[in-house]
Amino acid sequence: MSGLLKFRPQSIAKCLFLLGMLLARPAPASGPPPVITVQPQSENVPLLGIASFSVTASSGTTMTYQWFRNGSTISGATASTYSFVTVLGSDSGVFCVKVTNAGGYVMSTNAYLNVVPPPNITTQPQSLTVNQGQNATFSVVASSDASMSYQWYFNGTSLGAAGRSSAYNVTNAVAGKAGNYTVAVANSTGSTTSSVATLTVIIPPGISKQPHDLTDTVGDIVFFKVTATGTAPLSYQWSFNGAPVPGATRSTLTISDIQTNDAGYYFVVITNPIGAITSSVATLTAIVPPAIASPPRSQTVLAGRSAAFSVSATGTETLYYQWALNGTPLPGATKSNLLLTNIQLSDAGTYSVLVSNDGGSITSAPATLTVVIPPDITSPPQSQTVMVGQNATFSAAATGTGPLSYQWAFNGAPLAGATSLVLSLTNVQTNDAANYNVVVSNDGGSITSSVAALTVTAPITSSSIVLATDGNAPMTSSGFTFHLSVPAGSTYTIEASANLSDWTPIETNVTASGSVVFTDTAAANYQSRFYRAAVPQ
Repeated sequence: MSGLLKFRPQSIAKCLFLLGMLLARPAPASGPPPVITVQPQSENVPLLGIASFSVTASSGTTMTYQWFRNGSTISGATASTYSFVTVLGSDSGVFCVKVTNAGGYVMSTNAYLNVVPPPNITTQPQSLTVNQGQNATFSVVASSDASMSYQWYFNGTSLGAAGRSSAYNVTNAVAGKAGNYTVAVANSTGSTTSSVATLTVIIPPGISKQPHDLTDTVGDIVFFKVTATGTAPLSYQWSFNGAPVPGATRSTLTISDIQTNDAGYYFVVITNPIGAITSSVATLTAIVPPAIASPPRSQTVLAGRSAAFSVSATGTETLYYQWALNGTPLPGATKSNLLLTNIQLSDAGTYSVLVSNDGGSITSAPATLTVVIPPDITSPPQSQTVMVGQNATFSAAATGTGPLSYQWAFNGAPLAGATSLVLSLTNVQTNDAANYNVVVSNDGGSITSSVAALTVTAPITSSSIVLATDGNAPMTSSGFTFHLSVPAGSTYTIEASANLSDWTPIETNVTASGSVVFTDTAAANYQSRFYRAAVPQ
């Protein structure tokens, strides 16, 4: 129901007539009737609102109350205040109250109840779609018997003074103004809220995150990505070196198993119904990892000489090199070749090189450096004298990189089968007497020892062994001194006895010259002592 409800004239007359009748009665002799100090007030109440009338009266005695509507008694309405919930416009009317005490009664003035419905929206605001930068206007049409006011809302938030008319204008629409718009239409008794009208702002494409340059290894998978803004649907088209890439119509461009011919420039064009934008250019660099084309080669060199290793590698520049000895990097060895000078034994080992670039690394096969020390004789064979039938042994000590080879010579001529470190001669005869030497060799060269002479003497007889004292002073404070004559190169043993029965060896040696001077420092400990010399055959 809408509009302001009017009272019927007969209802008003009836209430006034009743009031006139009541006022005409004389006051009883028990005192004056009540006096109304505050009359009930008229009200405008919305549908389903609460109406409330009240009266204030004074009296020297107890008062009672009875409310009337359109001149008819309201059952149960016997208090100074009468309140009720209005349901329909038919609840409008004229209300008054009779106040009674022992001295009489008095009727209030009339109070009018008007039931006024809230505004009725006859034309709702409509949803709108505009391009960014355009204007949009929402409007509403409403009816009411009372004056109306308007308040527009955006996503539930009041638009304030700018939204207090029946139309609301959105100027220069942007994304932040897209949303839900409503309007509340109010009169003196209430308000009515419109249905929601949605503003859709179509935003042209924009790029919030550009594709960026990529550097990856051949065979890898790469992704170019763009993050775009704007009203959907957004369309994408990637290009490579200026030419569209077939099927590349997503925000991400995936390139699997990249090759060198995939390297170049990439960009994407993004479109929607009202515009297009082109991304910045992103570069793809495809790196070929290093490969060994020619590895370093093993070699053998003499100590003190130089050696050079080199490697040939392919791959995307720049290539980096690091040589290693036995797996340990060599400081400063960062070129494709490695030069070693004045090589020593400590330089021997396994050499390899690590070749790397931004795409990876590879280690070459190992190359072995063998350092050879030429032979050197540290202890040459020694000359010696033996008797016929004895054995003779020559030996030499040598250094150098093994294996060492030996070849003994007899008077400068190689001895067949004499290829050991030691030359052993058994049952020597006079024809074995000669000059002996040895040639020591290895991969680094050879060296010949000095000559050692072998002297072969005749067999020893008792007449060739002579013990004799020094006739001048054989006994001194140092001991008893005597001489031994024996063939040179003979092994002799001097024995001593105090009783010519029990003999004790006191010296064993080899004579070099054939004459030996011997002093027995223990001779003074005996009253007498006998000596003899023994030479084995």
